[in-house]
Amino acid sequence: MKHTLRLFKAGLVGTTLVSVLVGCGAAQDPATSGSDVKVTNGREVAESDFPSVVLLYMPDITSICTGTFVNNAQVVTAGHCVEGLDSENPNMVIVREVDGKLTAVAKAIRYQRNPNYNIDLGVNPNDLSVVTFPANTAPATTRVTTVTPRAGDAFTIVGFGNNENFINESGELDGSGAGVKRAGSNRVSSVSGGFISFTGVPGAGQARAGQQVSSGAGDSGGPLFINGRLAGVTSGGGLRQTSSGPVAQSFYVDLTSSASRAFLSRALNTR
Repeated sequence: MKHTLRLFKAGLVGTTLVSVLVGCGAAQDPATSGSDVKVTNGREVAESDFPSVVLLYMPDITSICTGTFVNNAQVVTAGHCVEGLDSENPNMVIVREVDGKLTAVAKAIRYQRNPNYNIDLGVNPNDLSVVTFPANTAPATTRVTTVTPRAGDAFTIVGFGNNENFINESGELDGSGAGVKRAGSNRVSSVSGGFISFTGVPGAGQARAGQQVSSGAGDSGGPLFINGRLAGVTSGGGLRQTSSGPVAQSFYVDLTSSASRAFLSRALNTR
């Protein structure tokens, strides 16, 4: 299947992981690019599935993220997804497939980012922003959970990022398949320090499609749903070497943390 948006390479920052992807990935202009495209190990879902989850495209920096509408005009996404954009006139658009082509259907009006966010920290529990679009832009909405996640909870993640992460011949984290809406399930490993974290397989074909999933570049800002409510937002992740080979580790901002609750209470429904 042809799609008009392709992620070329994950953004990287150094941490204790082998490599960490800060999920906004460089991408071609949706109007001009084309490629065969393939959440890591996610299953492709229809545009109408998880309709509150949208593809965010930033033309000036040719990057993509994922976000979730929580009311008729506001999207919750990662803080690093708005890095470099004007807070009062961000060049960010929602992209949807229209007649077989990815088309910009709405432009952001403004955004608010958690003031404690620091890009120099890479993956961090304040990596959260709220982007406001024109009223009634949302195709659907999902409520933010009020129930604190726990280790062992089953969840679903949705995103437009890579379906496979791997180490290339240069020893760098690389990926493929962004621009397609995918979903999958896993279980929470831990909830600590403002993060929901878990591990999964790094690529397609290593487990049944849609299971043991993890996040890839382009999934940044994307949702973690528990019992149908928005519980987390992708900050980042990467590959961690183990005795049996690499595993993909993901870190999602816990929306029930005191810091996240305080920010969202200020940012949501303010125009």
